[in-house]
Amino acid sequence: MHRALAEAERGRGAVEPNPMVGAVVVRDARLVGVGHHARFGGPHAEVVALAAAGEAARGATLYVTLEPCCHFGKTPPCTDAILRAGVTRVVAAMRDPFPQVAGGGLARLRAAGVAVEVGLEAEAARRLNAPYLKRLATGRPYVWAKWAMTLDGKTAVATGDSFWISNARSRALVHELRGRMDVIAVGIGTVLA
Repeated sequence: MHRALAEAERGRGAVEPNPMVGAVVVRDARLVGVGHHARFGGPHAEVVALAAAGEAARGATLYVTLEPCCHFGKTPPCTDAILRAGVTRVVAAMRDPFPQVAGGGLARLRAAGVAVEVGLEAEAARRLNAPYLKRLATGRPYVWAKWAMTLDGKTAVATGDSFWISNARSRALVHELRGRMDVIAVGIGTVLA
């Protein structure tokens, strides 16, 4: 599941508002297929991993970071692809709370005789898709607040001189985080600079 979670990260910034999903196919203790959801509207992680595995998927285990979908949207149901491929066991990190899935994907697989397990690395999967889960649960966006301040709790030095309050490492992290955001609110000074 760790490999599937790492694969899921590769979709960051390209799949939203959908969740980041990674999948790996394992047969006889060998990794035979790897995939991730690479772009909004594109093939889902399970389909990519199964295609990479080819015939080796028959009788294999699929590890996936989120419950496979079971409805037609921009793509056909992943559950259909899993069943066609002949996978005999699916391990999902977490159930998908999306109303059109919400346990239905797991139920569909179980009904077809596929062994299903849920919960391996669930907390890591929830952290990975916290914005997606927040939006589904509340209808509101996931909000991050960032500011830098001096030891005395100010956001600028008393003299008014301009210099970096934060260090290079925190600035690099903030730059990375900005790339994940849909909206960034800044003060007028930043806009005019």
